[in-house]
Parts: sequence; structure tokens; C-alpha cells
Amino acid sequence: MILTTLIDRAETSFDASGQPVDDGYFHKDETAAYLEYGVTHRDTLVARLAWQDVRRLRGPSLDSAQGLSASEIGWRREVWRGSRAIASLQLTALIPGQGENVSNQAFGTGEMAAEVRALAGRSLGDHVFLEAQSAWRWRDGAYLDEARLDLTAGWGFAERWQVLAQSFSVWSAETARPGAPDFEQHKLQVSISRDIGRQTVQVGASITPAGRNAIDQEAVFLSVWRRF
Repeated sequence: MILTTLIDRAETSFDASGQPVDDGYFHKDETAAYLEYGVTHRDTLVARLAWQDVRRLRGPSLDSAQGLSASEIGWRREVWRGSRAIASLQLTALIPGQGENVSNQAFGTGEMAAEVRALAGRSLGDHVFLEAQSAWRWRDGAYLDEARLDLTAGWGFAERWQVLAQSFSVWSAETARPGAPDFEQHKLQVSISRDIGRQTVQVGASITPAGRNAIDQEAVFLSVWRRF
């Protein structure tokens, strides 16, 4: 289980051409719980809940919400394992909440969604690993489907210490519709963690170097990992 407290802020956004514009602000304070439970040696149950206090000012319009964002529950299946590599497939259902559900839409809007995700990881020696995750997210209603790509490099630079460098990218995967503009957003994140007994404490920060019809977010976070 991973418990995370995040502070996320933005004073600018990316317009339709990818240029930063000053159109208000975005504030998000979030506490999230992520769970992975090994049901068998090849099958894993995954779930995520996040409580948010979010505000978005755009011109004269202020949107705010307190409550759960989209909740996730899914099933991961290992499909291949080598001596230093592994590959899996994951199916996830997303249930809308009162907070963020769909990128660039009013808080609390959005319908059910489903995602299929391919995951692959490989260790390079005893202290370095690489991971890639590619996903397609289908959304009900008028909202646009999404393609996602997450990349991670990890380095255990000392006993019980690890650094993670990650990127998180999302693109709309359909033609824009009225009220649902196409978009993309790319985040970079760096964190450092230390194992303390059966817990891991992680601190990190993220920036948004590029996007289109998306918020230019900057965030800091603290996570506690607990193994059972």
C-alpha cells in the first residue's frame, strides 16, 4: 500500500498551440491510497482512491470541489518472465467522483471509463531497472479516449536508498468534439526514497515541460510505502 500526500499548483496553462498562457490558476491538495495485492503468483489486484480539494480559476469562472476523484480498480496478469525481465497486462475500471475525472473538464463531470495497460520492466545489473507502461483509456459519453505512456528509470545508489526518474504522458486519441477539445500533457518527475524496515519513505517533485490545452502543473509529494 502506498499513501501519498501531494500539493499541486499551476499559474499558467498551455494553449492549443502548446504555448504557455496566463488564464488563472489551479490548486490541488490530494491524499491518495494505492494498493497492490498478490492474489496468486501471477495475478495482482490493484486499486486507487484519492481525496482532493481542488480549485480552478479560468477567467471569471471558478470551479472547485472536495471529494473523491475517479477511483480505480483493476486486475494485472503476468504474461512472461525472464531472468531479469517481466511483462504484464492490466485491465482497469475507473469510477467517476466529485473531483478530477477527465482532463480539462469541470470537476465532478465524466462517466465510467476502462483502460488496458501493457507493462514491461527489466533490471540492468543489481542496482538499476527500467520500466515502460503503455495504455489506452476508453471513456463513455462525449469525452475523448486517451493514449498514455509512462516511463521509469530506477537506481539504487546505496543500501536502502533509491532514485526514480519518471515521465508521464497523455494524449487525447480522438478528434475534438464540442466541449471536448483535444489535448496532451507531459510530466517529468524525480524522487528519492529510503527503506526503513518494511516501510519506504519517498519524497519527490514534478513539472510539466510541455502540453496542449492542458494545465502547466508543478507538484511536490510525500509517500509512505508499506509491505504486508
